[in-house]
Amino acid sequence: MRPAFATFVVTALVGLAAMASPAVAQSPVAGLAVPLDCEPGVACFVQQYPDMQPGDGVADPFCGTKSYEGHKGTDIRVLSMADVGRDVSVRALGKGRVLRTRDEMSDRLAQSEADRARLAGQDCGNGVVAELSDGTEVQYCHLKRGSIRVGPGDPIAAGDVIGAVGASGNAEFPHVEIILRRNGEVIDPTSGRPLDAGCVEDASQSGSLWSQEAAAWMKAADRSILALGIAGHVPQYETFVTDGPPPSAVPGDPVTVGWGWFANLAAGDRIHIVISAPDGSVFSESMSDPLDRAKAAYMQFTGRKRAPVAGRYGLRIEVMRDGQAVASREALVEIGEN
Repeated sequence: MRPAFATFVVTALVGLAAMASPAVAQSPVAGLAVPLDCEPGVACFVQQYPDMQPGDGVADPFCGTKSYEGHKGTDIRVLSMADVGRDVSVRALGKGRVLRTRDEMSDRLAQSEADRARLAGQDCGNGVVAELSDGTEVQYCHLKRGSIRVGPGDPIAAGDVIGAVGASGNAEFPHVEIILRRNGEVIDPTSGRPLDAGCVEDASQSGSLWSQEAAAWMKAADRSILALGIAGHVPQYETFVTDGPPPSAVPGDPVTVGWGWFANLAAGDRIHIVISAPDGSVFSESMSDPLDRAKAAYMQFTGRKRAPVAGRYGLRIEVMRDGQAVASREALVEIGEN
């Protein structure tokens, strides 16, 4: 079962390719390296974790909703297909050797049932399967075509560039999916637990496999507000994942709209948006109705049918949960003369 989505939502359906196979682990892997070469929480974001709920139902490693039914990997995204063109590097998680690669599939978002049927058996897209020195197997999926720098039998060290983030295979947003296996069993790197072991509400009860640096990176990348801005036209979410966020407003535009792009909102969350005019007054303020269900990705906007004037606008966005702000971002947007 897929996650629930609203009008302005991109689905996060990612499959596991048949290019993986069990590995025999000798001892638990630890100290996995930073997975991507980009600024976490600004250019790269954790979109979803493995599903740790055995049987029906969904739970991320810490009993939240940042997953979907049967998901086995950790998805780390860039914002849009425009970012795929910037070649965001995917790095080896540890020392080992390459087992298998695939690098010929195109980067094309899967947006329909026909797309998904066409990709059956090749859900992972372009990928690399490597065996770490302790026998743990790491699979990297959805890499950019032509970006893979390693081949079968090549040695790798932690931090080596193996490819770039793409949208090959069954990917509805550009990202890399990372899957760990030990003795053929899929392991969640964030909690260090097999997927069938279930989630833990207290993170201190888990045994993260990330290094200290990588754990900090992952924490910074796990944020609810992906981007925000002030546009001069009503934004269309469908263009966000292809072209990136809309350009900033300019004087003479027909409207002044503050928008936010979100990931992993919970049922009942509300979005608070405040736009401040250049003179410091409140230009627009809104509080959304509570969300009827969890949203893997979402967009909300508010504003006025008034052309912006030149000057510096302020924008503050908050995700409200049970009356408290659980996420917030602010921006100053300079709107210049035509």
